[in-house]
Amino acid sequence: MNAWVRFIGALAILHLALVLPDWPGNLVSYSFLRLPVELPLMIVVMLAVPARAQWHARWVLTLVLSTVVVLKVANLVTFELFARPFNILVDPGLTFTALMTISAGQGVAIAMGAIALSVFVVAAIFVMLWWSISQIGTSISPLSLRTSMASAAMALLLAVPLSNVKFRESWWYIAGWDSSKFAYARATSIIEGLEYDAAFREELAALEFQDVSNDVLLKDLRGVDVILVFVEAYGRAAIEEPSIAPSIRASLEQFETTLQAQGFAARSTWMTSPTFGGQSWLAHSTFATGLWVDNQRRYESLFVSERETLFHDFSRAGWRTVGVMPQIIYGWLEGQFYGYDKIYAAADLEYNGPRFDYMTMPDQFTLWALHKRELTDDNRSPIVAEVGLISSHLPWTPLPKVVPWTEIKNGEVFFEARHPRAAIDWTDSEIMRANYTAAIHYELETLESFVANLVKRRTLLIIVGDHQPIPVVSGDGAPHHVPVHLISNDVALIEAVEHWDWTPGMIPGAFSPVWRMDAMRTRLLDSFTPSVSTSSLPVAP
Repeated sequence: MNAWVRFIGALAILHLALVLPDWPGNLVSYSFLRLPVELPLMIVVMLAVPARAQWHARWVLTLVLSTVVVLKVANLVTFELFARPFNILVDPGLTFTALMTISAGQGVAIAMGAIALSVFVVAAIFVMLWWSISQIGTSISPLSLRTSMASAAMALLLAVPLSNVKFRESWWYIAGWDSSKFAYARATSIIEGLEYDAAFREELAALEFQDVSNDVLLKDLRGVDVILVFVEAYGRAAIEEPSIAPSIRASLEQFETTLQAQGFAARSTWMTSPTFGGQSWLAHSTFATGLWVDNQRRYESLFVSERETLFHDFSRAGWRTVGVMPQIIYGWLEGQFYGYDKIYAAADLEYNGPRFDYMTMPDQFTLWALHKRELTDDNRSPIVAEVGLISSHLPWTPLPKVVPWTEIKNGEVFFEARHPRAAIDWTDSEIMRANYTAAIHYELETLESFVANLVKRRTLLIIVGDHQPIPVVSGDGAPHHVPVHLISNDVALIEAVEHWDWTPGMIPGAFSPVWRMDAMRTRLLDSFTPSVSTSSLPVAP
């Protein structure tokens, strides 16, 4: 191959690596037409390096640029799934969780294929960049070295001022230092992350509500069952995204009509979730602890602390505490941290029906199992239960059908009571939104039926989304807001929180309050414990 052809090919690869965006919204033509200032600078440096140091220089440049490109690709993935940049300190530790999720939904072979593909992509990036950087020196003859260096230097001198000039009718600059800025931002994010962790450890050391006596704590809720239901991927998009909202709002209106007919009252508003598109456990821990747990390092820090949770509060006040987690299929050591008297994992629920892709069982069965095991004894103590509903988890298909509660039994009825698998195209927002809409319909229909048919004792039901659906459904730039509904068959309990200013009914409005999720522990304790002050409430951003 002609040396200049190899040289031009190498330049093309290096150019692509340097201009590759780190955010999906920037994957447009303008971004690939730009001149990266780093490219002529790299050429000048490589041509100026003495022959004896060329090998070492190539290694350094290849390692640095490969790392930048891999982090850009990781950023594109995490923005697409979680609407946030890749966290160098946190996200590598989630690899096992991601593989388990893929294995549960798609099988071990697909998970192994994902590992092989990831290794291949990283290796291919390194090999291509090594070859490209090597060509800078070896593809140019000594006679043309001076000309090449002069050309590269001129390009560099031209690129610097062009970094302040935009394409016509565009906010893109003709040239830029984007890769350098990205690398700097990623490096500083490590320092900021460590400082963030240190601040969180200080928050963990502050044990709240210890000065409230057990006989006063949550006194105004005595005798009431409290059921906290997290609905997977139930976000603000379900109620406000134009292609989804009309249908979901109709379901919520029907839900509200049923509540009124059964003597229930409801209030609704928005909450800011600490996560987006996934990592539901961050929302669960934020709600329970009253701390802002927005990354995995914070989550893991909880379990070496003495921080108590909302469930410890209820336990101190005389409630039986229960966690119903149908997606827990392996050991869950952190479950002990939350303060549950009893944890029902997937095996404990004794489901004998079909699996629904990632979902181990339909949410209707999960609620039926809670009712059968904890709610039927008339002589029992009141319970507080956290329930994780998962039928609205990606990929939102196939879905079960809602069946009469008396037919559920051990779940075998769901072999017949299920919808066929719908088409899946992760890049097609119309298809994904249709699947998502169907999944949220199922959740609301199931919860409506549960409240109407199985909730008989005095009960306070809190239904909250854990996070927004992925951006292909919720849209780019969507907030971290999720709906939350407070429902009770004791109107006095709803009247006790009227000062919260939540919207009456099941549909929060555009101007309903937006609370951070870490505020709920304090709000509940404040509203139902006469002596607790509101002076230290977390403030919504």
